[in-house]
Amino acid sequence: MRVLVSSSTFPLRPDDGLPRFVYDLAQALARRCQVTALAPDAPGAARRERMADVDVRRFSYFRPRRWQSLAYGHGILGNLRASPLAVLQPPPFVWCQARATRALVREQGIDLVNSHFLIPQGLSSALARGPSARFRHVLSVHAGDVYALSRLPFGRALARFVVSRCDGVFAAGSHVRERLDQLLRTPSQAVVQPMGADFALFRGAGARPPVASPFADGYVLFLGRFVEKKGAVYLLRALPRVLERWPGLGLIAIGYGPLEGDLRREVTRLGLEGSVEFVGRKTHAEIVPYLQGSRLAVVPSIIDRHGETEGMPTVVAEALAAGARVVGSAVDGIPDLIRHGRNGWLCRQRDPVDLAEKMLLALDDPTPSAIVERAVETARGLDWAQVAGRYLEVFERLCVGESPE
Repeated sequence: MRVLVSSSTFPLRPDDGLPRFVYDLAQALARRCQVTALAPDAPGAARRERMADVDVRRFSYFRPRRWQSLAYGHGILGNLRASPLAVLQPPPFVWCQARATRALVREQGIDLVNSHFLIPQGLSSALARGPSARFRHVLSVHAGDVYALSRLPFGRALARFVVSRCDGVFAAGSHVRERLDQLLRTPSQAVVQPMGADFALFRGAGARPPVASPFADGYVLFLGRFVEKKGAVYLLRALPRVLERWPGLGLIAIGYGPLEGDLRREVTRLGLEGSVEFVGRKTHAEIVPYLQGSRLAVVPSIIDRHGETEGMPTVVAEALAAGARVVGSAVDGIPDLIRHGRNGWLCRQRDPVDLAEKMLLALDDPTPSAIVERAVETARGLDWAQVAGRYLEVFERLCVGESPE
């Protein structure tokens, strides 16, 4: 089987710190079939290269090349809000990606296209396919795409058009599927499948020692981009309550993004300068010892002011695999994995008082080994080999003409 994985969220290098869940899925699929990845071009990037087992092609969508600014950076939605130049680029982006998809289908005899995000990849693949199918099309929705279309006056019509030219749909969480169904006003029949984690990498002991805490009572860990939907500010506001009981505890924040300055000012406002460390962007391998050395991993995701949130933050699966105790917001895909009090703890979003309470429950838990054991077992089912296997089951049924159900 020849599969084309199409996404605008794709690293320029394997360890450049950009979101890599589509890359990891493509690598896992490539162990069992032939996989090509189609991603947008960027200044300085190779137009064609081999990344491990995947042939990567990048398409140009705006000239001059140095002006291409829709993808990467802060993500498409963030770039559209920040750059007047990026606002001009979605139409040529969709058209050029559709043209590149058609060319690769002809060149490589592609059997199936797996597009990630309703827009722009789902739309590009739908246009490339045309009314008479030359390839099977499976769409993966991740949350931001569904929320974005829900706010557009023509969003429902656009979503219906894309889904009408799909043979199957995956949703990164149960709430993502519900929102997609609401957008379409009809059941999407989407298969709920969270993104995964490299279980061997995050569970592996001894590759690097856990990070030693710079704080007397250990540290809690935040890992993610500094954008509104990640909810890091609520973790900062919860921390003073936690420090009342654990005064020697601290917070290590791994990440980058446009809100870093705001978060640093919030640290100063709260008087937390001696209890918070920002350590910047880290590679996948560098994250592991931080997770393994943490007292807690906190995922305080929210639904932001634009109505956007996450399908399933991959850090949840990674933290579970690393054996970290996890406190996460009860939004979107997080409750699909976290069972409160069994393999982690759930808190209300945007509520620093409740977040502090759940962090204290986790820190004071009398049976941490039982929680960790169940967490690791949950993560085992999210290893990329398992996730790719479920994707391939659907792909194979479609390619022989069966229903994806």
